[in-house]
Amino acid sequence: MFDQDITPYQNISILILVSFVFQSILMPLLLSEIDGPVGWISIIAAAFILYLSLKPINKVMTKYNEDTIISISNRIFPKFISKVIGIYYILMFLTANSILMKDFAEQIKLMMLYKTQISTIIIAILLTASYATKKGIQSIANVASLAILIALIPYLFIIIFSTYYADYSNIFPILPVDVQGVVKSVPGAMLGFFGFSVLIFSNSRVSVKEKNLMINKRYIIISMILYIACYMLVVVKFGMKEAVNLVWPFISIMKFVNIPGFFFENTEIVGLCFQIIVTFSCICILAYFTNLAMQETFKTRENGYFIYIQIPILYIMAAALPGMYMMFPYIQWPLIVLSALNFLIPLIVALADRKKEKAKSN
Repeated sequence: MFDQDITPYQNISILILVSFVFQSILMPLLLSEIDGPVGWISIIAAAFILYLSLKPINKVMTKYNEDTIISISNRIFPKFISKVIGIYYILMFLTANSILMKDFAEQIKLMMLYKTQISTIIIAILLTASYATKKGIQSIANVASLAILIALIPYLFIIIFSTYYADYSNIFPILPVDVQGVVKSVPGAMLGFFGFSVLIFSNSRVSVKEKNLMINKRYIIISMILYIACYMLVVVKFGMKEAVNLVWPFISIMKFVNIPGFFFENTEIVGLCFQIIVTFSCICILAYFTNLAMQETFKTRENGYFIYIQIPILYIMAAALPGMYMMFPYIQWPLIVLSALNFLIPLIVALADRKKEKAKSN
């Protein structure tokens, strides 16, 4: 079941969906670091850096087309280094999924189940997501593709229409550019492209490898456009002074939606329903690739049982974490470190493989 293949277009759905969710979570941090007119420049800079790095990464993934970044590391580096890389990705995916789960549970509690204990909501999410993830990557990819069509696109359309009376002067002019602010915010913007960390695992599951290399580049461009559009929509709707205080920017937009002819009175609940579909899909995606990272690191032939091992770990981590709004003042440096590692590890692996190839040819 866990040896299934997916198509390149299913892969790009997974990458876009994961990136959109983490861009949403990290949006308040980006809003708090720089002003409106230059905020989207840091997103372009982050996308440009990632786009350039894809060339050597794509090359090594083409060479080892059935391997993940951990398997490739096993071929290039000593055993100790490859184990460290594998453990890093396991911890990173677990941490990212627990943060996503805690944020998701808090939204559900605030909007729908305000009398329910948050730990109960987390357990319900975990059990449901574990069952769905055990079905395999093909089922997850199908859900991700549907989530793009039935949830993400309508969700974005509602947000766009809600900014009809917004003030677009908040994002212009761009000169003079606050270079220091842009440089400071680029690592956080790069981490928003979380699909970049997923593609070095998901590519090993894609059936048509050559076409998938083009898809990787398209993913960066599409994700950048979505990121910039969402950033601008929040800024023009609220302005920078109010936007920096938002915990969930998109849900906050829904509170003030005024769309002529829209037949739902409470658009906030409609938006949350769309967000539930998108976020739940991402939890399943991260759980699957955590399972794959564990399988590659510990070199087991299990068929998804690491999914169930994740349940108590994710529950403890999610329950112990404070809310994202409480963590924002303390996570700037951890985000810089995390962003640097997620960017540098696959690049170093690709360059080390090139160096090894040259040494052999000489």
